[in-house]
Amino acid sequence: MDIGRRISIYRKLHNMTLQQLGGKHLSTAHLSKIENGHRRPGVHTLQVISNTLGLPEAFFNKYETEDHEVHHVLNQLQLFIITDLDKAAPLIEAIDENYYEYLSNVNQEMYFLLLRCSYYCKARMVKEAKKVYDLYIKAFLHEYVLEDLPLYLRNAYHYCQGIRYYQQADYQSSLCHYQDFSLAKSPLPIKAALTYNRAVLSNALEDYQMAINYCKEVQTYYESLNQTEDVSMILNLLGIIYLNQKQYEEAMGFLNQAQEQSEKDKNRYLLAQILHNKGVVMRNLGQIKKACSFLESALKLKELEGISANKQISYHSLCKAYLQEGELTQALRIFKKAKEEIRDDADHYYLLESFLDYYRQTGDQVHYEQGLESCITYFEEGTDKEPLETLYQKLGDHFYELGKYKRAADCYLSHIKTTSGIPNFG
Repeated sequence: MDIGRRISIYRKLHNMTLQQLGGKHLSTAHLSKIENGHRRPGVHTLQVISNTLGLPEAFFNKYETEDHEVHHVLNQLQLFIITDLDKAAPLIEAIDENYYEYLSNVNQEMYFLLLRCSYYCKARMVKEAKKVYDLYIKAFLHEYVLEDLPLYLRNAYHYCQGIRYYQQADYQSSLCHYQDFSLAKSPLPIKAALTYNRAVLSNALEDYQMAINYCKEVQTYYESLNQTEDVSMILNLLGIIYLNQKQYEEAMGFLNQAQEQSEKDKNRYLLAQILHNKGVVMRNLGQIKKACSFLESALKLKELEGISANKQISYHSLCKAYLQEGELTQALRIFKKAKEEIRDDADHYYLLESFLDYYRQTGDQVHYEQGLESCITYFEEGTDKEPLETLYQKLGDHFYELGKYKRAADCYLSHIKTTSGIPNFG
């Protein structure tokens, strides 16, 4: 990667034109050729540029010199970001404090920027991630042939893009980037984490056999690393994969193994997830009392441990289970409890979707119809279209029972389009 990209980026960050950067010493034509990679700058040129920008000369004239100690630190940073995010922040701060000294090499600066963007993405620091990506990464990589870059840069790019696409719910693009990350010379913990990501995404894309294959591969990695908590995490994922295929006996087998291991490890965070998943399996099998017992245990564990992540999902499943059993009082109790902990629109609409049958069973047709229509509007505009299949079916049945056959037919048509993947153009 040439120095011209860096000069262009920092000139624009300082709101300077080519003429302002060159002043009386350098012509705009000369600077333009440097920025476009058509001419290598000399020592005098780089000195003028660094002085004008108010940045250390070494940051520009040592752009081809790779620091092996810095590279080791950057590799360590990548390992932390992928496997143990909390350890990454101090390293990022230390590099930032010595940014121009440590990152004089252009490739190493690009490496750090990709890692920092990945960190911000994983830490849900959306604005910071977007700023780094838009101001630096896009500018550095504009019209660059990825294959021309060193392997460590290609890998960092694929990891960064894998996270970004995942958070945009573009699972296919995310998986492609994770698959393009070369694991050949990667440390075993990175191989394990990336293979796990591939398994999760394959499951999301309903490529279940591929997801199972990745799970088996990553299980051997975690077993060789003696990371028993991660082994139980894989067993839990296998349970989810078989649950999605409606192979409930196999799902419970893996979830039982996962529960046994997580109890040995005293990993209550994972145990709560496993109990939730067992509740979902029981609900699908029509064993509602057992389902409610597992889901209540999952919620109790989350409350005791102060686990807020995925708590709403357990509320939704438990609400549906109680309604399925006709336990309206219990369903209303859970609904009110969950409503107090709503954080955003997504929480509101997923909770409402899980509670709609309460209005139907109590004969409140007004709230039932309004709830169905508002949920449909929300999920039509979002990325998660899965709830629409059931919502259209329920609204169609509702209108049919009221004798509103035209509106019922429209809902059934939308239901068919949703299940068949035909775009609904409205």
